[in-house]
Amino acid sequence: MPKYVVRKGRDAFVYYETVVEAATPEEAQALAESTNYDGEWVATGEISEFDDYDIDEYDGVRRLEDGEIIEGFVNISVTGKERDAMLAGLRLLQVALARRDGDPPLRSILTRVGAHAGADLTRIDALCERINI
Repeated sequence: MPKYVVRKGRDAFVYYETVVEAATPEEAQALAESTNYDGEWVATGEISEFDDYDIDEYDGVRRLEDGEIIEGFVNISVTGKERDAMLAGLRLLQVALARRDGDPPLRSILTRVGAHAGADLTRIDALCERINI
């Protein structure tokens, strides 16, 4: 049976997702909204602005991709210098991936020793934009 990612908006327009095994998107939505559902809801890190109010109550269901993992955010505290070092490292990682010359130790870190596929160039760029404040 396929698995679906169901999204809901709560707590001042913060989005959460969960993974539900169901035959159809409609069944996945119904299961996730059920009072008997005890699965874990994970914060996505996305927040709707007040002037862009759009909570996906009825169409926030999509099929879970093969190998996709829904995970929560990890909060860390870094100094400005540490943030800049992280940005430099991420940009160097982008260059290595674009050139396809990432050595095995680097790929091992990027994929957590094969636990997942690792971030691609687009996701690394989005991460850099998020932390470059």
